[in-house]
Amino acid sequence: MNELRLFALDGVGEIVAGDDLVSAFLDALDAGSHQLQHHDVVIVTSKVVSKSEGRVVPFDGTDEHRERLILQESTRILRRRGPLRITETTHGFVNANAGIDHSNTAAGTAVLLPKDPDRSARRFRAEISRRRG
Repeated sequence: MNELRLFALDGVGEIVAGDDLVSAFLDALDAGSHQLQHHDVVIVTSKVVSKSEGRVVPFDGTDEHRERLILQESTRILRRRGPLRITETTHGFVNANAGIDHSNTAAGTAVLLPKDPDRSARRFRAEISRRRG
């Protein structure tokens, strides 16, 4: 029988620069009595990765500062409509406002995408494998 099960982990607190994301993940996994199995897929949001990697930057809330951050994180602007920018990021991603996140962040901050998300994912996977086989 083929089966697809999805579940979110509870108990992962606020992540800040320097936090060990793998430990936070494994602790939450264990607390929920979940076990990883061969071929499981683990999904981690880019925001959590960015926070752990210190990609939180000061943001004063002005349109000018927002535009500077977008330009800094983009290789090109594909479309403009009001404050919205459809961009191609330095990673080659096409998204709104260079993927910069202002929601659910500390006041006066913004979260940028990880510098190298593929490298981050490889490291995360390798460390889980090292710790859990």
